[in-house]
Amino acid sequence: MEYKDYYNILGVSRDASQDEIKKKYRKLAAKYHPDKNPDDKSAEDKFKEIGEAYEVLKDPEKRKLYDQVGSDWKKYQQAGASADDFNWQQYANRGGGQRINMEDIFGGGGHGGSGSPFSSFFETIFGGGGDPFGGRQSQARQYQSRTRQNIRQKGQDTRAEVNVDLKDVLTGTEKQFRINGERVKLKIPAGIEDGKRLKLKGKGQASQVGGPKGDLYLKVNVRDPEGFKRRGNDIYQKVPLDLYTAVLGGELTAQTLNGKIKLNIPPETQNGRTFRLAGRGLPNFKKTGKKGDYYLKTDITIPENLTQKEKELFKKLAEERRD
Repeated sequence: MEYKDYYNILGVSRDASQDEIKKKYRKLAAKYHPDKNPDDKSAEDKFKEIGEAYEVLKDPEKRKLYDQVGSDWKKYQQAGASADDFNWQQYANRGGGQRINMEDIFGGGGHGGSGSPFSSFFETIFGGGGDPFGGRQSQARQYQSRTRQNIRQKGQDTRAEVNVDLKDVLTGTEKQFRINGERVKLKIPAGIEDGKRLKLKGKGQASQVGGPKGDLYLKVNVRDPEGFKRRGNDIYQKVPLDLYTAVLGGELTAQTLNGKIKLNIPPETQNGRTFRLAGRGLPNFKKTGKKGDYYLKTDITIPENLTQKEKELFKKLAEERRD
């Protein structure tokens, strides 16, 4: 019976964390899985070997027992004794050691001999065959179920970004694109915030070991058009206002994200004056029915390319103001 170094089999250090062990196992299981290596006996043996190593090292109690056995086994070996001289049974009978029925775990049949998915070293330490302690068969089935779940790991998650305009966020929109070779439809909820992430289950990468697909995580980038600014659920927009209407007053037609509106401009309106349109801003992403406000900020434009007559009139106006 040969002592098996499970840490070496998985390629991890003896003080490796449980997370490191799990990640290494998944990588090796994907590489040597029989579905990826049909008719390759060496790959199949390797797959069983890493499965055996992971079965021990993933369980804190089994790992502790294994570490103790390994230390004592080396002492026996250094003294000139063989592995068969060592009293393994004293460990198998401890509370930490558990005898479990290994039948059919990893899809193998029977236990012991060439048909077993576990080595004689494993079965001597942790038990095999029947259920000598009674009531352990259900536990064996749980081990079997968990092991198969570990083998059928889902594919990797995919992360991507999608750009939407501020106008789209007012009412919500739908985007279509291709990712991982598949056409995806994505509904962008109204009022979504810039940088928010959306999850699409099962739209990630395919599993390498026959498991379900990973998930797709999309970061939403909301773009503000020039002259527009979002603050929470409120929208601020600059609107050009000609000098004459600003001075004399009148009506201004402005093109907003909600469509055209008409504003009554009072005489002597100053540059930067803000008009509030209550409840015409962005919907609250979390509170249905609640909306922000829409603000229009005047940006007075100075006339260009004045005629000689217009210049004379402005001079007279300036003189009038000085008097």
